[in-house]
Amino acid sequence: MKSRRRSRQKWWMVTVGCVAAALPLCLSASGVASAGGTRPPRPPTPTINADYLYNELYTMSKAFSYRISGADGDPKNADDVFNLPPTVNGWQELFAYWKANLTNTRVNTSLASFATVTDHYFRRTGGYRFDSDDAEVTIPGATCAGQRVLLAAHPDETPVPNDIVGEINSGTTSGTTGFGAARREITDSNLGNEGAYDGLSGVALTMAEYNALLDWYHANGTYPKRTLKVTLLDASRGKTGDGLFGREGSAYYADNLIPSGPQGQYVLFANMDSLGLDYPAYHLGTEFFWNNITGGGVGPWSTFVKATPTAPNSAYPNKGSGSPGANITANAPAIGQLRTDLQAAIQEGFQQQGTKYNFSVPLENPLRYNQNGQAPNPYSGVAPVKPAYSAADQAQYSPVRDDADGLEDEQAFFDKGIPGFTVSGVKNSNSDENPYGASVSSTTKATPIIGYAGNQTTFQLGNSTPQPGMTTTVAPAAAGDTTVKVADVTNLAAGEPIFIGSGADIEYGQIQSVGTAGTTGTGVTLTAPLSGAHPSGVAFNVNENQPVGYLSDSIEHLNYFAGGAPHGLTPQQPTEELKRALELPAQWTSLLLTGDDYLGTTAQPDKPVAYFETTPAKPDSTLTVTFDAGFSRDAKGSSHGLKYYWDFGDGTHAVGERVTHTYHSAVHADVKLAVGKGNNWGLYRQAVAVGNPAGAAPSTSPCGTFSPSESAHLISAANKGRYQR
Repeated sequence: MKSRRRSRQKWWMVTVGCVAAALPLCLSASGVASAGGTRPPRPPTPTINADYLYNELYTMSKAFSYRISGADGDPKNADDVFNLPPTVNGWQELFAYWKANLTNTRVNTSLASFATVTDHYFRRTGGYRFDSDDAEVTIPGATCAGQRVLLAAHPDETPVPNDIVGEINSGTTSGTTGFGAARREITDSNLGNEGAYDGLSGVALTMAEYNALLDWYHANGTYPKRTLKVTLLDASRGKTGDGLFGREGSAYYADNLIPSGPQGQYVLFANMDSLGLDYPAYHLGTEFFWNNITGGGVGPWSTFVKATPTAPNSAYPNKGSGSPGANITANAPAIGQLRTDLQAAIQEGFQQQGTKYNFSVPLENPLRYNQNGQAPNPYSGVAPVKPAYSAADQAQYSPVRDDADGLEDEQAFFDKGIPGFTVSGVKNSNSDENPYGASVSSTTKATPIIGYAGNQTTFQLGNSTPQPGMTTTVAPAAAGDTTVKVADVTNLAAGEPIFIGSGADIEYGQIQSVGTAGTTGTGVTLTAPLSGAHPSGVAFNVNENQPVGYLSDSIEHLNYFAGGAPHGLTPQQPTEELKRALELPAQWTSLLLTGDDYLGTTAQPDKPVAYFETTPAKPDSTLTVTFDAGFSRDAKGSSHGLKYYWDFGDGTHAVGERVTHTYHSAVHADVKLAVGKGNNWGLYRQAVAVGNPAGAAPSTSPCGTFSPSESAHLISAANKGRYQR
């Protein structure tokens, strides 16, 4: 289930270079001058390097296409015959690149030497032949390692249909009935689909936030108090009956990788989803998009900040002890504090970005949809500049809301009452994401964004581009109905996953059969009854995750929708609006993460940082546990020459970096670790619930710390032990 790679291991794909330009010196990825000049003043807050952020998004988009989890060979063996080239399925290669980047000290300062890579393998449902992976990078906290902050994104893209899974599992490379056919179908069904928006934008944000945090700690000579984890929550694009929202990686993580005792708990879960089509970017770079109001009137894209609810709701009901609503209620003080801190961080981020950009944003290349409306025609070439980053804009376009639908990776964590949020841009077409003025006709308002940048982001541009079936209902449908009347059946076919409605009312299903057209529309029979009612006139569309048409969620199209142009002066450059839309949420997320209730700040360590995790993380059904202290480092971030002493909490002891111990019976074991170098020792403890014991866990600090007398006793025992390095 778990394998670990040290940060000192070399990876093949990381390169750090400079763009050829008339610059006095070359800047490192962290933005600090690498030669000449004087060191700048210590920054008061982390600062996102927007160029680094976009460069990572561009690089990953162009290098790792499709990224279908569980269908790219054995992830433990990069040379596996079923490992497809990265332009066909770049899942394995993306993971290798990500691990290398986050542990690279040239990219992320010397503090990256404290980072350890861990792979948490699991097998997704639906007949996949190969494992998926919740890959993770961990930097242990210096003074409160027992509490964790999780920064997450999903890396995978379109799930493969059942027939492709069967071909992968056939054991043959045949181009007709085996893996060769699967490879062809994967390519055909995802032509041009880089997932720049729906996946990689969130991954790029986490990388930029991590980069800003480590650069800030390093510049100030400080270090995080609590343990930082950066995670790729895999198998998010699940091959389920509705074709989407399997979220298996997040469910696996929340159910299997969070310990049961007082240590190892999460004080914050921050999830970066699809970003770029959000504030302060405008629709196709203009305020006139789909709007024929003289003088314009359409605002920027909205940003959706969905936080742990402050009270139970329909997505997180209270059904008694252990239910999502009960867990949220039990942790209400921490959730309330997170909501306060999150709002303050967003406001500060707006203020910082406003100051940086003179409280304005350029509409770089205003375009008109089908030449309608009052957009400039012809365009003068002078980009209009609009006010931006105001407090009013924050309240309108980036409000903090209760998560009321639980549609993203956050649900598994919010179910447990963990304080957190998901941030994303446009997803499902609704009035929030299509903010027309009050005077716009209902017909114009009903124009679905879905055909252009909608549900899970189908980017479709150009004349005669094949599209999945998109239509609307022509009669109300009640909960329990199995037949829905639709206006048009173009590109609708049996077996296709579809969705009905939008926003919080969206529902997913699958077509069983398509009827014939009639005066009141065409009846489409579903494989399962509707769970909710839907009015006439709502969206009824094929889920994009199908081999229908040519889908192209590319970096060029992401730039195009955000700023009205495919990119900046060169393909590697962003449009200004896309860069700003990515930078803003990354900036305020970084501000939040450094808060004293989350990562916090302390002096850089002057002694070893001790930390361990167990396999399994929740040993409920076993008495045998493996203890791994390989996360520990000396004060310089090295593991070389460290010595390890274990007290298993049952009267037995051991030495060594990684040890396995079998308990005689179920127990809440107060396991203690001492990590030494020279005469200096670092200590950490974790109460491990072995074999599903009864009763309460030991009353130990959630931080995993010791009283002075406990420290002296453990160090004395460690000094008398024999060490295995």
